[in-house]
Amino acid sequence: MSLWLNFQAGEDKMDIKSYKISFVGCGNLAYRLSLALKYSGMEIEYIFGRDFEEASKLAYILNKPENRLHSNLLETIATQDIVKLAVSDIVILAVSDRSIGEVAETLFLLNEFKNSDTTILHCSGASEASLLCKFKHSGVLYPLMTLSKTKPVDFSVVPFFLEYSNEKVKKELTDICFVLKSEYRVTDSQERLRLHLAAVYVSNFVNYLTGLAFDLAKPNQMFLMSLAIETIRKAFLYQHPSLVQTGPAKRGDIETLEKHLKLLENNPEHKAVYEILSGFISQNRKLL
Repeated sequence: MSLWLNFQAGEDKMDIKSYKISFVGCGNLAYRLSLALKYSGMEIEYIFGRDFEEASKLAYILNKPENRLHSNLLETIATQDIVKLAVSDIVILAVSDRSIGEVAETLFLLNEFKNSDTTILHCSGASEASLLCKFKHSGVLYPLMTLSKTKPVDFSVVPFFLEYSNEKVKKELTDICFVLKSEYRVTDSQERLRLHLAAVYVSNFVNYLTGLAFDLAKPNQMFLMSLAIETIRKAFLYQHPSLVQTGPAKRGDIETLEKHLKLLENNPEHKAVYEILSGFISQNRKLL
């Protein structure tokens, strides 16, 4: 049975309300998530950002007719008065990991938030849910996807990992996933941290290595695309990526390894990466 929870066609979700949601932050995550939620029929009340110009730009984009599924939705307002967010049903802290605790403490010190029914959420994979534990209602809405302002996102293929303090927050989180047509899974902070670490391997590290490959292959780097796509596809189709590992280190092809290292003699960064990764691949080959 699938560990994922999603919504089947025809499932009764008539009890979903159009939550009034505000965002703290106006970066990549706030941009993409607020757009998707507003287009799905949620009210985006306020955008609070330290950079008021950027917050105003996001509010302007959200208020464009093409980004509003229902014409009767209220206009989104950019604000520098964080107290105003206390009227919202949900406040999403779309800020950097290092800022979550600081912003949460700022909110909690305001009387309007101390005993409020407003739910406070953060969207971090690496930060504990306990950062928000002072609030009556809190949780985590973590999308396992790299997001940017320049690239549209289909949230129906973005998995969310949820954590919540009570049943009220659980319903709000699952309602959000429903309107986004996203699969979700409930996790604790430790499991979410492991997923975040795994995502660094499969996304950030792979992108770094792809950059090294680009440097080596110029001007023929685009010919690497088919190979890269097929490699990732096979890694996820089989029981474990080690079962489809190929290359000279896997084969124990010392002659080819030495040729490659000679080619990298004048590039210490490339050479160090090549030696380290080839060494680990070779060790795994001996263990299998």
